[in-house]
Amino acid sequence: MLGQKFHGSRNEKMIALTFDLCPSHINGGYDSVIIRTLVDSGVPATFFLSGKWIKNHKRNFQELTNIPIFEFANHSFSHPHFTSLSDDSIRKEIVKTEHLFKHIKSSSRFFRPPYGEINRRVDSIVQSLGLTSVLYDVISGDPDSTFSKERLFRSVKSQTQNGSIIVMHANGKGWRTAETLPQIIQSLREKGYKFVQVSELFKTPQVTKRI
Repeated sequence: MLGQKFHGSRNEKMIALTFDLCPSHINGGYDSVIIRTLVDSGVPATFFLSGKWIKNHKRNFQELTNIPIFEFANHSFSHPHFTSLSDDSIRKEIVKTEHLFKHIKSSSRFFRPPYGEINRRVDSIVQSLGLTSVLYDVISGDPDSTFSKERLFRSVKSQTQNGSIIVMHANGKGWRTAETLPQIIQSLREKGYKFVQVSELFKTPQVTKRI
């Protein structure tokens, strides 16, 4: 049985905003406007970080980890296509990034496969490392440069329901995310949704002990 999680309980009006921080050369690979919007709005969020992004953005990483409403989870090291890797390569990708989380208090035991690509073999390896594969049920579409602000807003609003996990990007790859995020937050709050971290969505305690 696969251990993947795509959403939380459909009986509770809680949702999770998640942001992938994978390697990117666009806009420096860090969108500070998104971070400021979340902080100013008091919206918790879960960031799935690649190890390579952390290595290339040490200052930004430090700033993020000092914000108490954020939690952090594994998004591999170099963002490869996991289903094409050997078992040993998969483990190395995950463990290498886990070690970078060693001193983060607000880290979780979650893993998001690059490109959302996962199968039974990959998920089994993830579980063997003590992690849970977390994907999403709301695909914002923000990496698509043809998306307008209005289209991105409609995409998120129309898909979101109780327990939803929304995926966006904060590494410069979300073309309209920064300018659309305030509207998304306001609209979903007006619908009565409570924003929570993924760990709260699944009632999973955060941990400090890593692999």
